[in-house]
Amino acid sequence: MMNEHPATSAANQIYEQTVRGNNNAQEQKEIHAGFWKRFLATCIDGIIYFIIFFIIVRVISLIGNLTGYMDTSYSYAESYSPPSTGQVIFVIASSLITFFMRMIFPWLYFSLFEKSKYQATIGKMAVGIVVVDQQYRPLRFGKATGRYWSKWLSGLTLCIGYMMAGWTGRKQGLHDIIASTYVVNKRALPQLQQQKLKYEQQLKEFNAHQAVKHTLL
Repeated sequence: MMNEHPATSAANQIYEQTVRGNNNAQEQKEIHAGFWKRFLATCIDGIIYFIIFFIIVRVISLIGNLTGYMDTSYSYAESYSPPSTGQVIFVIASSLITFFMRMIFPWLYFSLFEKSKYQATIGKMAVGIVVVDQQYRPLRFGKATGRYWSKWLSGLTLCIGYMMAGWTGRKQGLHDIIASTYVVNKRALPQLQQQKLKYEQQLKEFNAHQAVKHTLL
């Protein structure tokens, strides 16, 4: 394997020291959101989802009962009659809505909120945390989408992937590691922005110094 170019190595070292900070545990704790704060945010989001899902299911049931398309008094002992066009449309429509609420809505909810100017779902906003990439920048929709679907892997590990946020260095769950994201305390963002500006200034000075060296050689 080829060794990393000295200039690249030095620039990365500046970035690590300035933006990501050192390995000071207290500093990392102040920046990155811990497991229980993230768990509380997830509970709030879950309650919101349940309320919306419950309302939609009740509306579907109400429509089905009013139109007679969802007749719970039907007995299979009675003579069979083919379903009407209205019943077929109702069944298909309700199935599609259920699929949307189970699969599509959660994906859009998390991805769109986390790539928005808020950088957080309603639950995360309530506890004061945001999702960022590894340069502490807002997420793009593609990265937010990757982070959401990676949660399935965190769940398939008997939720150990979620619990990893309690002991990893920068409080990353498995899905955060896969998507290259962090969950940080919102109050730390101004500090991170200052560190980023400092890094950019140091990198600019470093590049100027390297340019002078190459000119003299």
